[in-house]
Amino acid sequence: MPGGGVRDEGEPARTAGGRTSLRLVYPLLWSRPGRDACREQSVNTAAALARRGVDVTLLMPRLAGDPDVSAADLRDYFEVEGEFRVVQRRARWASELFVPSALWLRQVFRDEALKGADLLYSRIPAMLAFGRYSPLPFATDHYRPWPDDWPWLRPTVRGTAGRRHSLGFILHSEYAATSYRRAGIPAQQLLVAHNGADPKRMLPRLGKADARRRLGLPADRPILLYAGRINGEKGLDSLLALAGRRPDATVVLVGSEGDGPVEQKAARIANVRVEPWQAPGALAPWLYAADILAIPPAAAPLRDFSNCVLPMKLFAYLAAGRPILAPISPDTAELLEDGKNALLVPPDDPEAAAAGLDRLLGDPAFARDLGENARLLAEGLSWDDRAARIYAFLRERLEAVRSISPVSVPSREARSAQ
Repeated sequence: MPGGGVRDEGEPARTAGGRTSLRLVYPLLWSRPGRDACREQSVNTAAALARRGVDVTLLMPRLAGDPDVSAADLRDYFEVEGEFRVVQRRARWASELFVPSALWLRQVFRDEALKGADLLYSRIPAMLAFGRYSPLPFATDHYRPWPDDWPWLRPTVRGTAGRRHSLGFILHSEYAATSYRRAGIPAQQLLVAHNGADPKRMLPRLGKADARRRLGLPADRPILLYAGRINGEKGLDSLLALAGRRPDATVVLVGSEGDGPVEQKAARIANVRVEPWQAPGALAPWLYAADILAIPPAAAPLRDFSNCVLPMKLFAYLAAGRPILAPISPDTAELLEDGKNALLVPPDDPEAAAAGLDRLLGDPAFARDLGENARLLAEGLSWDDRAARIYAFLRERLEAVRSISPVSVPSREARSAQ
């Protein structure tokens, strides 16, 4: 194919009757696998949709110097199961910046991979403005409350949503969905579909003592553990401050990718231990080794950076069944209930965080109940649960759009014949 073609055709996803149920093209903004949460989220969503019976094609830009990437490569890297396709196209753009992503979308809209597909599905922010030019019905998957972050964008978002072939928005949280409601997006075009965890990655379930032996962690000290990206935008200074106030506890930060500012500060605190980033399938033992799992009790990640809206780490935390120490926050509030499945403390208050740590360590029965309730909540928060909700939404919205506008939105068969 011109400009780079299909690397791994695979088998189309099929229903129990042997027929494909839905054909979806998912353009990506990145050209090679990586550890960013957006890449992990996209591939897990695509794989879960494929397991649901959706025929998924991931459309990847391929920049100069990029390697061949097959579906098998992505399945291996992200440790997922699901028969999706990968199509690479030579491109000059692979970036979340607005202009490059808009230029990539322009190329996507003309790509022959769209022929015969039912819809275009993406998490490309530029779709908020340029989705109206999609040749297919389109749905956008987002985690940030863009209409609240940038109020001037609201008329553009309303205009895009008002197109007859706009299926709607899949939001990762109620917190984000509320911003689209305030912008005037109709309720039928909004779906809250939380991210999830993979139950298979949590097996085998380990006790703390067994997990610590495997990882070489101290058996006789309480452990507060954070697992996620380690950088200045995650509020990790709050955990370093907590470590300084409670030297008898060990604070473990899992997710280092180098010797950055956070790692350098941590090296000066005797009871802080920094561990490298872990592949998805290797993370569970670290979670099981902890007495307490921490979301940094800081306001900055949500308030200043908006890159930790209902963070993905939370779903693995819940599935691990350990008590969670987290800040009071409007995004996590839709899942975390203080005193039921987490202990919530005011953000940016080191003394309150230290008191919360003391309470969890001093009341094992309370901590155990929080962990068990977290595990029960996680039973309905898998990637497959998310895919089921998205699949039902897309089917319903496609039927609604086609009934309103049968001429402007041709059927898959009509487009295939063009």
